[in-house]
Amino acid sequence: MTKEETTKILTTIAAVYQNFDVNELKKDVWYELLIDIEYQFASKALIKTLRESKFPPTPADIIERAKVERLIFKSEGGVLIDHNRNNELLGKSQGNLPTH
Repeated sequence: MTKEETTKILTTIAAVYQNFDVNELKKDVWYELLIDIEYQFASKALIKTLRESKFPPTPADIIERAKVERLIFKSEGGVLIDHNRNNELLGKSQGNLPTH
C-alpha cells in the first residue's frame, strides 16, 4: 500500500468517526503497519468493518480482514501480480495485463 492509499484509509475512517483525528504521525505509523497489505483488500476490509463496528478500526483490524478478502479473491480465481512493491490485481474477468 502506498502512503497516499494509507491516507485514503485514514480519511475514510475520520469521515465516519468524528473523534478519529488524522495527523502526520498517524499517517506514518499506519503506513508502516499497512505497507504490505494491498489497498484493494484493505479498502474492502475497511468498508465491511465500518458497516459493522461502532468503534474506529485499528491497523490490526484492517490487516486481519484484508487477509480474509485476499483469500476470498484467490479462491474465486483472482490472480495477484507484484510490480515493484506495488501490487496490482487482475480479477478473473479481466483478460489484459496492466501496462506501465
